[in-house]
Amino acid sequence: MGLPSVEPGSSAPGAGPSGTTELAAAFRGNKNVTFKPGSGRDMPEVPASLTESDDLRIVALPCHDYEPVKVSDNSSGPFHCLLCGTAFAV
Repeated sequence: MGLPSVEPGSSAPGAGPSGTTELAAAFRGNKNVTFKPGSGRDMPEVPASLTESDDLRIVALPCHDYEPVKVSDNSSGPFHCLLCGTAFAV
């Protein structure tokens, strides 16, 4: 059983109040999909923006300068390249 196609610029099947009956009909008889119409207000909460502490510094490696690493501000090394494993100090 295939899903109905949507033409560009048209509304999707199931959009709007009458669309719930269209979706229910489209998935009727399919044992792998269940459809329960909701109120339409069950949107997830917007996640908090990600923050990153400023306790690391970026170090360009002598062997692969296009792949910098972040190291602790109070650390002096030795550090190792993530690509080739070469040890280096800052």
